[in-house]
Amino acid sequence: MAITSKEINLAQLDQELGGKGLIGDFNDDKKKLILPSENSDVTDSQLESAIRAHTAIFVMPSIADKLASVGLTIDELKVALA
Repeated sequence: MAITSKEINLAQLDQELGGKGLIGDFNDDKKKLILPSENSDVTDSQLESAIRAHTAIFVMPSIADKLASVGLTIDELKVALA
């Protein structure tokens, strides 16, 4: 278990630890709680070290990505709006 006020991208942090599974409670920005998931073998020491080295990267999906998530292309949307 680790508690941090650092900006965290939980999915990214999990990948940095080898994709072993993390869960978190980010309700308090100053005390973000991060824990290994039930079947994870990540140690507290590994988790704390990974958090210290972590630089969160958040990528906003493009319009094309958002449309693709609902099965549309930009061209299809243009036709529908015409």
